[in-house]
Amino acid sequence: MSEQQRYDRADIRRLNAVSVLNQLRVNGPLSRANIASVLGLTRATVSNIVSDLIEASMVTETEYDAGRTGRPGLLLNLNPNCGSLMALDIDIDRVSVLMTNFGQEVLSREEVEIAPNCAANETLAVAAGLVERALEQSALSQLKCFGLCVAWAGLVDREDGQLAYGPTTGWEHVPLKCTWEQRFGMPVYVENEAHAGAIGAHHFGERQGVRNMIYLSLGVGLAAGVFVDGVLIRGKLGFAGQVGHTAFVDNGVNCSCGKKGCWVTEIGASAVLRKLAGAGVEISAYGASSVDWIESAIQKVQAGDSTVLAVLSDVGEQIGLGLARLVQTFNPSTVIVGGRLSELMRYVEPSIRAAILSDTLPYMTDPLDLIVGTSGDDSLRGGIATVFDAIMKNPMIGELAKE
Repeated sequence: MSEQQRYDRADIRRLNAVSVLNQLRVNGPLSRANIASVLGLTRATVSNIVSDLIEASMVTETEYDAGRTGRPGLLLNLNPNCGSLMALDIDIDRVSVLMTNFGQEVLSREEVEIAPNCAANETLAVAAGLVERALEQSALSQLKCFGLCVAWAGLVDREDGQLAYGPTTGWEHVPLKCTWEQRFGMPVYVENEAHAGAIGAHHFGERQGVRNMIYLSLGVGLAAGVFVDGVLIRGKLGFAGQVGHTAFVDNGVNCSCGKKGCWVTEIGASAVLRKLAGAGVEISAYGASSVDWIESAIQKVQAGDSTVLAVLSDVGEQIGLGLARLVQTFNPSTVIVGGRLSELMRYVEPSIRAAILSDTLPYMTDPLDLIVGTSGDDSLRGGIATVFDAIMKNPMIGELAKE
């Protein structure tokens, strides 16, 4: 067999395995006969692929298909315990790690606070410690970790596996992928935090699978992940979605990126703190580059503090006005305001909605689904989905695992 023939055969085998896995992912459990019928493959082909997937522990036989006439076949499903998946979120004031099994059931979650303005190498040292502890837990559970996805705020170079530039932290050209792959012996993926949040909301959120969606990640920084016709928009260099550093007000506040009047300077965490202080509201905070004060602000809102609510309503209006521009640009069916500041902004959702409706062309918001406030783990969930999808698109089974 020629080299070309061998690779053609391997490609076909891989594509068929991917098709089988996706059928089980979406419609499982299924019998071999069901899969063969849906995919238009012979039963012999499906049986061979399934044998490889079972040998690789990616698929498991569950029970007999009682609803089928004739000889019942064993039902197949993805094996949730064939391995583990890991996601890491590097935020301004903390680093979080999430580990799930292949069925994406949470096995562990850990979070460590870091000092604001912490140097990149110090932050990565803390992050590496979290990864090592998670790997130890995975090993104790006898689960091999299939990979890790790291989410960062800023311009993330996915191809080279580095943070090219962080407008808030000031970090530049911080490599990670190659170093950590050598260190931990598993695939490492890097992702922009807002893109990861959008992927997480798209895979796991209230509107799972929605094809046209804007996900606004609101915290110390501000960025967006946008799905159009089911595809995440990345742009030429993968830097799409840096909406926080677009001009929003004339002669505004100085921004960490070096410009003035950026959208983030009006609705980001430091902006909310500045406006609360300007209104005479005292909220203790670790610093402007932190969101540790959110719970205190929420307590004031819940206690009926009209001053805090008025400030937040003003911020909500500015969120809505900015979102109106994005709605008119991308024409989504769903807008999600996520990120760690979203749990506070859910109290002024009407202000956000009213501003979107008032500043958007007729018919473009009819209907528009607005969700304010998420679990706060969207970027971690998006990292888990990224590793899972990488495995599903390139399963190492049979002869493929030896190449």
